[in-house]
Amino acid sequence: MIHVELTKKRVVSRSSDRRFSVAMFLKCDVVPFKAWHKSIPSKISCFVWRLFQNRLASKDNLFKRGVIGQGSLNYVGDCGIVESVSRLFLECPIFAGLWFEIWRWFGVSTAFQKEGLLHLEQFEGLKGSGRAFSKRVRVVWFACVWSIWKTRNKKLFHNKEIHIEKMLEEVKVYSWSWLSTKSNIIDYNIAQWCLNPRACLGDFSA
Repeated sequence: MIHVELTKKRVVSRSSDRRFSVAMFLKCDVVPFKAWHKSIPSKISCFVWRLFQNRLASKDNLFKRGVIGQGSLNYVGDCGIVESVSRLFLECPIFAGLWFEIWRWFGVSTAFQKEGLLHLEQFEGLKGSGRAFSKRVRVVWFACVWSIWKTRNKKLFHNKEIHIEKMLEEVKVYSWSWLSTKSNIIDYNIAQWCLNPRACLGDFSA
């Protein structure tokens, strides 16, 4: 508590010359907290942090930096829309299929937010969840966005076809591997994980 108060005070004292404020500090403080998880590799945490900060090398960001021209802005889904982080991960009708399969895998049906941090927080509040469940299910969300990014790059650089079924299996393997081998949070084999992920994460009402 003392550390937090001192940190806030430091930020406020700099507000006059750098336009910092307590509200800005608190908002920014949530991002690294949500992006970090002991069960996932550090490179995935860095990737998620960059996603929340809109610092990934999406086509619109590359255009703003002068790396690509306007003719290269179109989204990999060939829908004629400019590629942005929100479009790629949360609004794309192609990759929306992956989120739909994840909802079905968890046995839920809902409409989700289209902003990264809000989408994650809503994902953490899936049906039947508790505090431990929310922290663990976050790993599945990380696996989803990582799979989308890898698939996007394969399509962009190697013209690989997008297969939602393969992406779903990839998410299952990633998340199970991170939860079971990196931090020993769950003690279930891959077959049990694929059959009932909610029970494996501690939601025994599933």
